[in-house]
Amino acid sequence: MGTVMKPTLGNVIRLWFGADTPIRHHKIKLNPDLWAACQRVSQDFKAPSGALSKDHYRKSDKTSFARAVLDTIEQDKVHDEAMHSTYY
Repeated sequence: MGTVMKPTLGNVIRLWFGADTPIRHHKIKLNPDLWAACQRVSQDFKAPSGALSKDHYRKSDKTSFARAVLDTIEQDKVHDEAMHSTYY
């Protein structure tokens, strides 16, 4: 049961804001990079609505959070590719 999740808005929202269940823990275990990106973004994220707790986030706040996570993943990918390219 379970596979690596694609980094999509819906998957980020379900992973980060989902109910704390054994299935969610399993998904976190299978998707450590996505979870790590969520954790990094959560440290500095300010909800557009001004909500202080993720329990009070609106749908638009969750979408903004997920977009920030996807942007972080994309930046990491670009950075990794730049670090691994070799010029002779």
